[in-house]
Amino acid sequence: MDSEVNSTDAVGVEDTASTPIPVERPRRWPGTIGTLVLAPLLLGCAWLAQRQGTSAMLLAVFLALIVLCTAWAMCGAGPGVCAATLGFVLLLFAGPALNDFVMNRRGVHHEGLMAGVASYHRKHGDAGHTCQVVRIDPVTGKPRTYSVDDSSGCSGSSKTGQRVILVEDPTGWLVPRLDSSVHGLSSGLAWTCGSLFAGMEAFVLYGRLRRRHD
Repeated sequence: MDSEVNSTDAVGVEDTASTPIPVERPRRWPGTIGTLVLAPLLLGCAWLAQRQGTSAMLLAVFLALIVLCTAWAMCGAGPGVCAATLGFVLLLFAGPALNDFVMNRRGVHHEGLMAGVASYHRKHGDAGHTCQVVRIDPVTGKPRTYSVDDSSGCSGSSKTGQRVILVEDPTGWLVPRLDSSVHGLSSGLAWTCGSLFAGMEAFVLYGRLRRRHD
């Protein structure tokens, strides 16, 4: 009798041992949602880089490197490299695109006078130019001087004493420009930024889904 009970217990132990225990796989959707937010964070870094001052640009570059490295690590070797590369290119295009859009939408136009034009030699051999524009502050009545470079409308054809229109960001976030360089956001640049954004998000989603099935 005891032998029959022992044999039954042994069979039960063997059946229990042979039954596979289901292993609960870790949830990856919170990480996927968090990774998809990285592209909008890059847009924030691009906007921060447009602020006047070197410290803001350095901070934007530092934060962008953290975002790109996180995207690489969260998506795996293949998709991560593609997502980080597209994100880096997006950072280069999104900053000027946001600058053009915002300056065209909320820039304030002021009449100014070209007080001086200076030229300097660049590394590539061509000459660069810096213009000093003076305008009268309507609040204080005192003259204010602005420095405008090549990317903001100053050129070799600019002459001292020339009357110009200066476009200034009322918040002081963006560098002032001459009216000749404010054209708004072009459709080509908008499509480029949109394609880079969509491509980065696609590689992020593909990398996360591939890791889920590994």
